[in-house]
Amino acid sequence: MTKALGDQFVIFTTTLYREDAVSAVRSVLAKRFLENAGKLGIRCVVVDGGSNPDFLIFLKSLPHVTLLEDPTLGMGEGRRAALNKALEFPVPYFLWSEPEKDGLITQENLSRLLKEFQDKKVDVIVPKRESMESLPKFQRQMESRANQRAARLLNTDKILDLWFGPKAMNREGAKYFTDYKGKLDKWDAIIKPVLDAYRDGKRVASVPIDYTYDPSQSRSEEHDRAMKLKRLEQYTQILAELGDTFSHEKLMDRGVPQLR
Repeated sequence: MTKALGDQFVIFTTTLYREDAVSAVRSVLAKRFLENAGKLGIRCVVVDGGSNPDFLIFLKSLPHVTLLEDPTLGMGEGRRAALNKALEFPVPYFLWSEPEKDGLITQENLSRLLKEFQDKKVDVIVPKRESMESLPKFQRQMESRANQRAARLLNTDKILDLWFGPKAMNREGAKYFTDYKGKLDKWDAIIKPVLDAYRDGKRVASVPIDYTYDPSQSRSEEHDRAMKLKRLEQYTQILAELGDTFSHEKLMDRGVPQLR
């Protein structure tokens, strides 16, 4: 199965780790993420936006990693650049993930995705966490609410774990990500294309996977006000890009958790 996974998937991601304390924690997870992929024989395409020298040396030491360095690219641009490069490899499926999600890259999880692609002939897969209990409380509340609001925008009872981050796609589904043009063009670049594909009648599936938020990352973010502000910014700006008209104040009135 290990060889089969390498023949079926290319993983694409972006990295940017400075010299700060949060980067120190997150870069360790990213290294594990890439090492896990290597053990499974899966090629990775990484677009780096200007990480510290030690991390870049690590990236360049991995034979299964194709590295593109470009600090001028924005968040959405970098993700599209990584996917466009991944599409050059002769595999049928592609997986986006933030590189800190090392627990996602296991034979069991990727085999679940592969089985869904092959058995159900789907175009896009949104991996779904079987549990969100390991997340920092504020993040868990924000992402649960965001997923529910996105479902209402789609006018469906189907709750996709869009805010988890990872998305898998075949070549047809990948077009929605490479062709995406958004005003925000940040986190929405891996969320809005899923909704566009769904509305166009493409086959979008939700597949449960075994994933636990790393305790070291949870501890570093639990009481980090800057990270909470980032989560709130993601919530409001992405939903606005998806077509939600609620203002920041109305979102607060509807029970969005307050910063502490």
